[in-house]
Amino acid sequence: MGRQKSKDKRLNIGAGMPPLYHTLPGKEYNPKNSEVLKWIAARPGLLSYVFDKLTVGGYIVYDPDTGKWQGVDFDGD
Repeated sequence: MGRQKSKDKRLNIGAGMPPLYHTLPGKEYNPKNSEVLKWIAARPGLLSYVFDKLTVGGYIVYDPDTGKWQGVDFDGD
């Protein structure tokens, strides 16, 4: 069997998440209304984890000329 990948410690904060709705009862799913996503967005460590994954994975790149980050497939303004 292969070696198990180690877990990123920044994800440990998720273990303390209180009971929250991802889809509000009686409503159709809308990510803007997700209590879970709002909770995650309020945790800088989790946002940093996602940012790191996007950069290491090559999904977003930094342009030192502009000082901005953008998606590698972005082709508009």
